[in-house]
Amino acid sequence: MRDFYEAFYTTAIASRVHAEFCERVFGLNLGQHGFADMAQIERVMQITRLSPGQRVLDLGCGSGMIAEYISDCTGAHVMGLDYIPAAIHQAQTRTANKANRLAFRVGDINALNLPRSAFDVIISIDSIYFSEDYPRTICDLMLALRPGGQMAFLYAYGREPWVPKEEFPADSVLADRTPLANALKANGLNFQTWDLTQDDYRLAQQRKTVLSDLRPRFEAEGLMFIYDNRMGDAQGISQAIEEGLHARYLYHVQTATY
Repeated sequence: MRDFYEAFYTTAIASRVHAEFCERVFGLNLGQHGFADMAQIERVMQITRLSPGQRVLDLGCGSGMIAEYISDCTGAHVMGLDYIPAAIHQAQTRTANKANRLAFRVGDINALNLPRSAFDVIISIDSIYFSEDYPRTICDLMLALRPGGQMAFLYAYGREPWVPKEEFPADSVLADRTPLANALKANGLNFQTWDLTQDDYRLAQQRKTVLSDLRPRFEAEGLMFIYDNRMGDAQGISQAIEEGLHARYLYHVQTATY
């Protein structure tokens, strides 16, 4: 998987077809590789009530274009963390003139070394999946939050295509039973959720349509590995949702003020 992301961030930055794909599917080209469109990103900003000067961590920021957008819109000071050095280098280079409110660093979600009580808000947009131990990662993130801080996770969970349907517990896609929900509860955290499953299904259909239209251009740019990855995701998500074995949520945690 690391090889894929290194290749993705090395090539996608200069790709015209990938930029058009993002614009047509997500509403704006922010170099997205995940599953969040602009409406979902706007909802995260609205729910967390981001404001100028707040300290925000974008966990799994990729090339930092979403972090930059959030900072531009809200005035918040955003630090992006990602494990792909090429992505962080792109983010640092592109935002050098915004260093007063944007910072990026290489880091591993499984070996977080964050300053304590440093952030007002922590955002994870389709990145918690890279954790090998959800409860431990949530604990590490909690230590990095200031009293009264918030966490917001855009998160999907469901049956992978290689898992037999009869072996996948259908109730594990309920909002309070996903692996993320269990990790939050294991850390004594209450949370609110918003069900985005129908948005996920709609976007999966849209991805399939747009990808089919753009396939010749992906092929011409030598980016069929991106095409195949995106199409495989869209097909797998569509099927799992139709089976009732996939769901997408926004989780929001508001911690106590000590």
